[in-house]
Amino acid sequence: MLPAKRITALLSMVAIFVFMAFPAFAAELSVKENRTRSGIVNVAVPYISGSTGGKQIDNMVNRAVLSYVNSQMKQVLSRQETEAFESTHPEPRELNDMLHYNADLVKYTDKKIVDKNTEGRVTASWYVQNEYEVKTAKDTFYSVILKTKTYTGGSANVIVWKAMNFDLKDGHLMELKELFDAEADYAARLQTLIGYQQKGRARLIRHIKGKNVPEPAPVSITGQENFYVDNHYNLGIILYSETSGAKPAPVGGDSAKTEESPETNVTDGSNQSDVNRQSETRQMEVFDISLNDFADLIRL
Repeated sequence: MLPAKRITALLSMVAIFVFMAFPAFAAELSVKENRTRSGIVNVAVPYISGSTGGKQIDNMVNRAVLSYVNSQMKQVLSRQETEAFESTHPEPRELNDMLHYNADLVKYTDKKIVDKNTEGRVTASWYVQNEYEVKTAKDTFYSVILKTKTYTGGSANVIVWKAMNFDLKDGHLMELKELFDAEADYAARLQTLIGYQQKGRARLIRHIKGKNVPEPAPVSITGQENFYVDNHYNLGIILYSETSGAKPAPVGGDSAKTEESPETNVTDGSNQSDVNRQSETRQMEVFDISLNDFADLIRL
């Protein structure tokens, strides 16, 4: 067994390696909130300033975040409604215009939902909510989870998590594989650690809830999974599985799950092919893993 001093020294070295891998963690980034409430649409979205890449990179990142949030609202609109809004709102380039575009879309979406309710085209009120959680905000690295909750008919609310991670030196949206050396076999290690958590969760469910859940199937990591990194050097991997019991699968973009809802199914009389609906069969799972376990594989 290693002596206590030796263990402490090793842990200190691991922390240094992780810090070197993310030098941005040394300086803070300014993150502010833009929130617009209009009736049953309540949208909060973060925007940044002070990245190491300057205002141009700030705008690039803010545009990516706001565009995603806007796209979630547009999913409850018909194609014709979306085209009508976009015909009077050109794609914004500067931050103030981006925020005004977002606020106008919130009000427009609420009006269209209210119109459907008033006209009796829905049997239960639709709504849209967006919140966010900043995991890391440093001047060269920004990690945020955008959390959208909608109800557009059926028996369940739909929650979608989108994790976005930006290299603020050039503003590009990072993929999971970029955290590790090109030749590193990080996927096998992640799959093993996630497998431990899967089996542990299944064991607890059997013991505490008395449910006979099947043994979880192993995941396959591709390097394009939905992920985040927090200030404590924890890596979060967001996966989904089919509620019917199919094996968990990686999510390269959004992760969706559902909540039980007392509302009845919606029959709104609109063209359903024009309204993009999230699947109600996905169950989201989040796996938190310490980057200390990858100090030998992290890209320096």
